Amino acid sequence: MKRLIPGVAALLLLASGGIAAAQDPVRIATEGAYPPFNFTQPDGKVAGLEVDLANALCERMKRPCTVVAQEWDGIIPGLLAKKYDAIMATMNITPERAKAIGFSIPYMVVPAYFVAPANSTIDGSPASLRGKTIGAQVSTTHSRYVEKHLGSEATLKTYDTASNLLADLKAGRLDAAITTGATASDWVKGDGGKSVKLVGQPVIDAEVFGPGIGVGLRKEDTALKQSFDEAIRAVVQDGTLARIAARYVDFSITP
Repeated sequence: MKRLIPGVAALLLLASGGIAAAQDPVRIATEGAYPPFNFTQPDGKVAGLEVDLANALCERMKRPCTVVAQEWDGIIPGLLAKKYDAIMATMNITPERAKAIGFSIPYMVVPAYFVAPANSTIDGSPASLRGKTIGAQVSTTHSRYVEKHLGSEATLKTYDTASNLLADLKAGRLDAAITTGATASDWVKGDGGKSVKLVGQPVIDAEVFGPGIGVGLRKEDTALKQSFDEAIRAVVQDGTLARIAARYVDFSITP
């Protein structure tokens, strides 16, 4: 019996370590500047659709969850530097990003839209955008769409945040802007002066926008990816995702 005690103790130590590891918080980064999906409240805390969804996913995974704000242009480098474990920041799954990081299965699909001044004749078609100055957030699928479809036929101006993009559009420094449909809708709804409007139809391009928006992960974190995938399937199937989305948007985001 005495010979077994060290082995039993080792097993117990390993087991307790495994339990502790399973309870480690999942650190999730979001931009905190892309309403209604993620935004920063006056008290400095991040909130929004993706923050609520992150908490629901962590609940399904039975893991504590910490959501932190990270500026968009540093969000992938921060993940790779292990400042956090995952990204939930309305990030489309694209082949270019997949070269650097891994992704969960999609947790939502959100079309893009063009927004233009209320008196504009732009209708969202490539023909109406040629020769124009178009704004998009930097390093996004929206800026990539403009580059692909208009190239040198339009001037692309990029911004660090969606709020700065909107400010320049309202100030007349842009002919149009491209962003997600929900953000575009919020801009128009919140525009007391009726100075901007949605133009054209939803912008769709599978090559640019990919299959949807997913959780960004380090490629080696395969167990965490599996946990997120299972949790996403669960919140889709039981209606949790739809209920969360209904608090923020008036259309379906279900992948």
